[in-house]
Amino acid sequence: MGPIVVETAARWRDYAPLVEALEPGVPGPEALARRVLLDPNFEPGGALVVRRGGEAVGGAVAIARRVPLENAPPDAERGYVTLLAVDPRHRRQGIGGALVEAAEAYLAVRGCTSVWVSPYAPGYFVPGVDVEAHAEALRLLARHGYGEVYRPLAMRTSLPALASPSWVDDRERALAPEYGVRTFSPDLAFPLLEFVQRVFPGDWVRVVRETGARILQGEPPTRLFVAVRADGRVVGFSHHEADRFGPIGTDPEVRGLGLGQVLMFRTLHAQRAEGHAEAYFLWSDDRTARRLYDAARFREWRRFAVLKKSISPRPSLV
Repeated sequence: MGPIVVETAARWRDYAPLVEALEPGVPGPEALARRVLLDPNFEPGGALVVRRGGEAVGGAVAIARRVPLENAPPDAERGYVTLLAVDPRHRRQGIGGALVEAAEAYLAVRGCTSVWVSPYAPGYFVPGVDVEAHAEALRLLARHGYGEVYRPLAMRTSLPALASPSWVDDRERALAPEYGVRTFSPDLAFPLLEFVQRVFPGDWVRVVRETGARILQGEPPTRLFVAVRADGRVVGFSHHEADRFGPIGTDPEVRGLGLGQVLMFRTLHAQRAEGHAEAYFLWSDDRTARRLYDAARFREWRRFAVLKKSISPRPSLV
């Protein structure tokens, strides 16, 4: 079948194997362009393609951050592998290992001291390796020295029969004198961004900023609900994009009041009104799932392993 050759992808068609090798349910070329090619940290050298006998049989995407994530802790020492795909017909032939080694070499030259699979914001497809669907990839990465850091939980719920529990409606009425829930409007831009920057620094700031801008350009304001105290201070928000739910968050000082549940159901009802049959999210933990998502009958969908490996940076030969 010929030797394994790892090279960088030079043309759009070089990415086709990556898209075709993705599991069903993961977005294809449009998402690949948005989450990889248009990412400010993307460099062509990190887009790796394996050829065998002239045929592209797999690929990977490795990213080193060049543009800092807004007001988040610096992570320039981290490298990320956000995609690793091998044509099913060519697995167990050393291709996956060759891709992992090539990705590590690319990241080492860029000064990275660790490689993570794959909690890269904003462009991850999934937050790690699906422990059930991709057990083989998990074993491959373990053989290459990757250790498990934690296991995010993905969940989904059906929307056609969605109904807010009566206690959520009662709670919203009881909170009304002091707290209200509104859709995004221009007067909320400053207090909402101040809140997110203070309580949830990092990629959620970008999500709120970009979604607010799109709402002002004509997208439905129900994409972003905001919890506001009577004095005008923002204390929470909830967001969705199509059938993807979240992020959602409240100020620590108001947790336990039920505002998170009110925000969640407002967003889920908006998703249903848009015609979506289900809502899903990719990243939570078991404690949050029990505390917040049980009321909306979210159920575990997938479980991921976030992996990490330490590497030694090395200077470029160029």
